[in-house]
Amino acid sequence: MPRFNLAPAVRATAAPPIPKAKAWGPVYAASPAAASAPLLDLSQGVPGTAPDARVLAALSDVAGTFEAAKYGAILGEGALRAGLATELRVKYGLDDSALTAEDVGITTGCNMAFLNLLMILCEPNTSSVLIPLPSYFNHAMSLSLQSVVADYIPADPAAGFQPSLGAARTILERGTRSVNGREVTPRAIVLVTPNNPTGAVYSPETLRQWYALAKEFNVPLVLDETYRDFVDAPHRLFEEEDWRETLITLGSFSKGYRLPGHRLGSITASPELLKQVATVLDCMQICPPRTAQLAITPLLPELRGDLAAGSAAVAARRRLFEETVNAVRGWRVVSSGGYFAYVQFPEAYSAPEAAAALGVSPGDKVGSEAVGRALGERCGVVTLPGAFFMPPLEDDAVWAAIPGGDALRADQWIRFAIANVSDETIVQLGPRLAQLNAIVGV
Repeated sequence: MPRFNLAPAVRATAAPPIPKAKAWGPVYAASPAAASAPLLDLSQGVPGTAPDARVLAALSDVAGTFEAAKYGAILGEGALRAGLATELRVKYGLDDSALTAEDVGITTGCNMAFLNLLMILCEPNTSSVLIPLPSYFNHAMSLSLQSVVADYIPADPAAGFQPSLGAARTILERGTRSVNGREVTPRAIVLVTPNNPTGAVYSPETLRQWYALAKEFNVPLVLDETYRDFVDAPHRLFEEEDWRETLITLGSFSKGYRLPGHRLGSITASPELLKQVATVLDCMQICPPRTAQLAITPLLPELRGDLAAGSAAVAARRRLFEETVNAVRGWRVVSSGGYFAYVQFPEAYSAPEAAAALGVSPGDKVGSEAVGRALGERCGVVTLPGAFFMPPLEDDAVWAAIPGGDALRADQWIRFAIANVSDETIVQLGPRLAQLNAIVGV
């Protein structure tokens, strides 16, 4: 143990969950079954194919230059900011004045953009942020690191995991409240669409309602649009003349352009806010990675077809996934979109005999982690249990503060990442789910 102090907020923050799930894979790989049925890893939302060949060639050309080794602008290369603004105008059907280069900042990945925003919007120990539940674990972790309270908005499973606008209004109308002896005030609404983990896509009309709610209560609506290249009908919020007063969007080059290792993200917001963003980023990143910026900037218009083809391929894989999973007795895809699908496992797994087969102690509840572990260790399918996207299920105080949280606390869902695998892998998934059914006697 270190002989020095560690920040309480860091020590209190949950550890990254993906390594925990990844550890189930080697258990299966060491079993005799792995020789004839290879491990299927559907745990992490990463691209399954390489970037476009033109991008790879440009990266190779730029990486060895002196220019790429120099410091760059804090908010990213001016040409990339202008180029991304153009791509956003094309995507959202906007005129030149509706969204400009001055509205765009480049960051070292989308998670950096989110953490940066928290530091600007939320004073530690006095702030809360509204986020849907289930929630993207890096968002929840970032809130914890910054000593910001999560005001969870329940997403109803019966409604395809759409977050409750009414619950959000109740939280905002309540205003400042006491949490563990601290007075905290809501400072922002954060939505991810298409959602991580559920895959739920929020329609343009739904997002317009969320925008109106945020505007009514003078809080920003922060849209994490990491997966926006996989949506058929984009929102129309940038058409609002005063969007800069309420809307902040986050983006990523990791998914559509398939560059996760090069760490490029973006913030689209008012130039006034971006001035504050630059102050924080200068202390965190100095500048985003220059090689990827310089390589991809001139290619952006040429890559529109690649983005469309990638989106179509992922959409086709989601359809194949739904057909495959829904054909297995008791398994059901509840929502899907972007890189993910949220799947309910059979209710029959809660029976005493099935629970025992899953290794659940008598009297204990069968939850997603027990099912996910069995699926990984015994059937060779690594996923992320829904429990990884929720507060501790045993924390009664936290759940008591979540209106309508009981349905989610049932913990009956597993997240499958489908973009990083082939269609052949998806087809192999069906027999593995049936195998787990047989193991538990369902």
